[in-house]
Amino acid sequence: MSMSIPSSLPQFPWCVSLPWTERIPLQLPSPSREPVIAVLGQDIVLPCRLSPRMSAANMEVRWFRSQFLSFVHLYRDGKDQFEGQIPEYHRRTELLKAGLTDGNVDLRILSIRLSDEGRYICFVSDDTLSEETVLELRVAVRDPQTVPPLLWFIHEFMELTPLCIFPLALGSVPLISVEGHQDGGIWLVCRSAGWYPEPEVLWKDLNGEHLPSLSETKSQGDNSLFKTETAIIVKEQSNQHLSCYFRNTVLRQEKESAVYIAGEFPLMSHTQINTRTKTT
Repeated sequence: MSMSIPSSLPQFPWCVSLPWTERIPLQLPSPSREPVIAVLGQDIVLPCRLSPRMSAANMEVRWFRSQFLSFVHLYRDGKDQFEGQIPEYHRRTELLKAGLTDGNVDLRILSIRLSDEGRYICFVSDDTLSEETVLELRVAVRDPQTVPPLLWFIHEFMELTPLCIFPLALGSVPLISVEGHQDGGIWLVCRSAGWYPEPEVLWKDLNGEHLPSLSETKSQGDNSLFKTETAIIVKEQSNQHLSCYFRNTVLRQEKESAVYIAGEFPLMSHTQINTRTKTT
């Protein structure tokens, strides 16, 4: 029984109809539905792995966009294959072979371009097994003014899909406020806005140990920037000196606010808040 593979994929997600029933479950790192954020001009690794773990060294690994036969990168018969590769990716892709025996089929793309943004399909197969999964890549820029004006004109003149520019943004200095008392402790809330991509948020004690938050809410405005609020209840005097961290994982920069609470719990005679910005 033969398998027919269409030359173009009209919609996503798309799955090949196979004459066998056994499949390789492909799994993305959690959270699997979050887009991969790349910075314009820098390199990025698109993650994909087999689960349960098994060697992919003798399998076919194909990364493609909308057309199966026109690929971003193809590994087959134990080596990279370049005939049929999309010209825009020539000498810009690398399958990270060091992880193949562990089932990792990650793809590195060099010198990210705006045209690289969109969906990528990771397809793995051998003589009896086959499966695929989809990733979304977004391209962010440090300064939207660096985008060539001609590129904007071409997209508008040719009525192409709107060009989405995601400016990397380091948000506001976190603001810590005392909201009152709850469950025998002091209720603190930390807020910050203007982040892209979605920031990592942490509470830490004086020794740098992570503290569990009571709640965390995030919203994205019309400008695509994220606003985040996180709350914690402080019950122990040993945790009277706390810090709230917001981190841009792409820029590898963070902003931090610290609060020192003086007084007997659950009452509070004095609260001193110091704010500082930290870059890593």
